[in-house]
Amino acid sequence: RRLHTLDEFTISRVVQKMPRILHLNIEANLEPKFDWLQHQFNLDDDELGKMVQRSPTFLGLSIDTWEVKLDWIERRLDLTDQDLSKFILKAPSILNCNIESNLDLTLDFYIDALGNEREAVRLVTKNPSLLAYSLEKRLKPRLQETQDAGILIDAGCLRRIGQYTDDYWKMALSFVRDHQELGIIALP
Repeated sequence: RRLHTLDEFTISRVVQKMPRILHLNIEANLEPKFDWLQHQFNLDDDELGKMVQRSPTFLGLSIDTWEVKLDWIERRLDLTDQDLSKFILKAPSILNCNIESNLDLTLDFYIDALGNEREAVRLVTKNPSLLAYSLEKRLKPRLQETQDAGILIDAGCLRRIGQYTDDYWKMALSFVRDHQELGIIALP
């Protein structure tokens, strides 16, 4: 039923991103998940298609696993059901993240960096993908580079630390350093 409401382009993108989806039973595995997602997040067929296309790998997890993660996110970020829906629609890949080894530690990273839990929660609530970035490969090294450059650490800076591509990050950091040397950008 629901699978047939996904257009060919969406199905093609999903298979490209997650070839093993072809091994999942449509009636026993995918259809119940699509039904659950539409009911849980009040999605129409187009919204479901966009969510699945954005990050199909979460379909390999069980609904029970999703529920545990969603409960943690809702409780830890103090979200309403409506806010949780918006949060997950922005970054469905969050459902792939482990609570203990990723979500909890990454949220703690933002809390520690900002020194303010409410501000950190607001930051990740507005930018859910920030919880999915690697602490060891992206967030911690970039925070250290930022601190070494004497750049003020605020919510905007942390958002850029997470979301900038590697090339754009290097360019932005180089720009700041060059302008500091010229005295155009003053250190705080």
